[in-house]
Amino acid sequence: MTKLVYPSLDGAEQNFAMLDLIPDTHAWIKDVDGYFVYGNRLFFERFGFASLQGLLGKTDYDLAPAAMAEKYCSDDERVLNGSPVNERLELITAEGQPSDWFLTSKWPIYDLEEHVIGSFGISRHLNKTEGRAIPFRELRTPIAYINEHFASNISVESLAGACGISVSALERRFKKHLNRTPHQYIIDVRLDNARRMLRETDKPIGTIALETGFADHSHFTRAFSCKFGLAPSRDRREQSRTQPG
Repeated sequence: MTKLVYPSLDGAEQNFAMLDLIPDTHAWIKDVDGYFVYGNRLFFERFGFASLQGLLGKTDYDLAPAAMAEKYCSDDERVLNGSPVNERLELITAEGQPSDWFLTSKWPIYDLEEHVIGSFGISRHLNKTEGRAIPFRELRTPIAYINEHFASNISVESLAGACGISVSALERRFKKHLNRTPHQYIIDVRLDNARRMLRETDKPIGTIALETGFADHSHFTRAFSCKFGLAPSRDRREQSRTQPG
């Protein structure tokens, strides 16, 4: 790609409006602090926003599980230091949606004085033909199983059995492609679904904990606070304050 040079990140929506016309492609711009200043329609709608305004000012930690957000931010740091990411296969998760595979590229954005002022990213959703890639093949079945059965008592052993592979092979695949264990992925899926239920229903927190696969209220609260940085009750209160009416 030609070097991206702009006087500033102001007006990103107008400069990149044509990206809304490209099918199956997500595009975004972040400033040097990791805050989104632009996303095309497919990108912001994937995260549940009705307009670009809902995305602006958010970071990856507001949109993705913590482990994935850390990975995205690590990438951004390298990009901001002048090292582009080219056509990398990665799994992208959005709250309340199944995980999907994308080919992702990222580049630094420079101002007229050659200072890096942000990063531009683009991810192309893999179609069924492109989905033959090795990580997709190796993780499609366990991830689909977890998304369907996260509320039940899934052990790594039972997950491996459902996928017809050994525990060691399952753990190697998750570590290799997602840099996490199957158990960590299961917990993240449970927490993402629990957060959605906290925000979209009036169910008691204890009920939500049980319905998303946690053994008890205290275990759920500890795990939720560790991942999101605040307790479930506070997350619900703060979300309710941001809702209109």
